[in-house]
Amino acid sequence: MINLNKNTQYDTSPLLRLGFRPFFFASGMIAIISMLMWMVFYPSLILINNANPIDWHAHEMIFAYASAVTVGFLLTASKNWTGIQTIYNKPLLALLLLWVSGRFLPFVTHEYLVYQAVLDTSFLIFSTLAIAWPIIKAKNWNNVSIVAKLVLLSVAHILFYLGLLNIVDQGVYFGIYLGFYLIISLLFMMSRRLLPFFIERGLGLKTELKNSKFLDLLSLFLFLGFMIAEIFFQTIISHILAGLLFIIHSIKLFNWYHKGIWKKPLLWSIYLAYVFLTLGFGLYVASYFINMMPNISTHSFAFGIALMTLSMMARVSLGHTGRNVFQPPKQINLMFILLSLAFVTRVLLVSIFPEHYATLIFTSQLLWISAFSWFAFIYSPMFFKARVDGQFG
Repeated sequence: MINLNKNTQYDTSPLLRLGFRPFFFASGMIAIISMLMWMVFYPSLILINNANPIDWHAHEMIFAYASAVTVGFLLTASKNWTGIQTIYNKPLLALLLLWVSGRFLPFVTHEYLVYQAVLDTSFLIFSTLAIAWPIIKAKNWNNVSIVAKLVLLSVAHILFYLGLLNIVDQGVYFGIYLGFYLIISLLFMMSRRLLPFFIERGLGLKTELKNSKFLDLLSLFLFLGFMIAEIFFQTIISHILAGLLFIIHSIKLFNWYHKGIWKKPLLWSIYLAYVFLTLGFGLYVASYFINMMPNISTHSFAFGIALMTLSMMARVSLGHTGRNVFQPPKQINLMFILLSLAFVTRVLLVSIFPEHYATLIFTSQLLWISAFSWFAFIYSPMFFKARVDGQFG
């Protein structure tokens, strides 16, 4: 899975040698900073220039955190898939600066919002081009669907700003939820390829875990239907589709399960993240029959995204800095446990004890911040130092 590049150009700063380095570091930072800001905004819902604070929170989780992880991962992966060097050094720095410029949404006045919109949406547009170029050049058509999802993610981000600028009615809503479900779709696609492989390799299994192409294709089309129904129609059809998706992904989880995963933090974390995503469908269906707290299923999906991306960042960072992914730092268990406890607090306990809503939200926010702070503490030195094997990347 990891092709080591023997490029000997060492004049480039280690941080700018491969996409995962700056964008995983940036993802860890924004996960902490944006949640700290949300703790300030949330209790009184202080109005942010040009954006409802809830919409800003959703925007930063999708188009700041999740998009940065996605870009960092795919810039790195597309190099492996194609053998073609992806952007590094100054072009990579320029892409990072575009992302950074997009974080000033709360601080710009309406007269400058259009410039903010151009800068922020440019990040995903140029990222898509940077990821697509080696895939197209190498005729690596198996991964064109990933590029298509990135194009749609860029469209979603443009819709968000068109809504914020009062150009497209409900553009903010459409942009947020289209972006949200596209990120989930990407994770399901990558998990289908990687999760069983990681478990087989990590546990040294001699047999392949069961994978059904029929279930893969069915889940793909059902999720597309669910996404369209949920965003644009919100009828009982979306609940029926969610129920079918819950069953299909539960079968996948059963087929991929092995008790040995609980001894490996880089395995149980990504497996549990898939559980959170699957549970999101189950909670969505349950909300049709019983009265539940708002956004419970949405936050189950959100924590599935968070835990899976944190796990992927932890694994990719080890492999691409020349470290052994089968012997990760023992401390990483803590960051996965903290984020899992944040899920328990925000989703499960809030559902059971709604009378303690504010306290539980605050506790979940602290746990989230602690988890990503621990990630930053462990992994930041790796991003700023050269590979331990002396190679470029």
